[in-house]
Amino acid sequence: MEFAELQALKAQYKPNDIKILFIADGLPVKDKYFYLKNSNMYKAVKEAFTRVFGNFKSDDEFLAFFKEMGAYFENLSKVPIKTLPPPEQRKARQEGVQSLAERLSEMHPRIIIISLKAIEPYAREAIKLANLASVEHIAVTPFPVKSMTNVNNCINGIVSALKSVDWEI
Repeated sequence: MEFAELQALKAQYKPNDIKILFIADGLPVKDKYFYLKNSNMYKAVKEAFTRVFGNFKSDDEFLAFFKEMGAYFENLSKVPIKTLPPPEQRKARQEGVQSLAERLSEMHPRIIIISLKAIEPYAREAIKLANLASVEHIAVTPFPVKSMTNVNNCINGIVSALKSVDWEI
């Protein structure tokens, strides 16, 4: 999927008022993506939301609720990072900090969930640069791949973050 297509897809689900912001690494390298409803991250986030807010009849109902709750995914980098060698990954992540900070400064999330431990320093730098006063809780979760431990820790981290603030539903 091309960058413009990904941006158009994300735009469909962007809430007017972002309250729960997930920060992911880079763009997908294959056609697995949260907003395509077919990625490991999608499954983990949906499971976490189900545990906190109840069952959803369909993926479309879940994404509608996700948007209604003010939840949104933003990427640290505007390029795919997963297949790059580690030094290039670090470079791409560092290059994404300022751009992410600029996008963050237009948002007012209550919760930020950093969805990969390796990007935590870069995401925190962007958050600091954006000078966000609205943030009540920042969580860092592993990406839900490679082991059930990572999957469960990701889901549990999201559940904990969602329960850290009071919601008016």
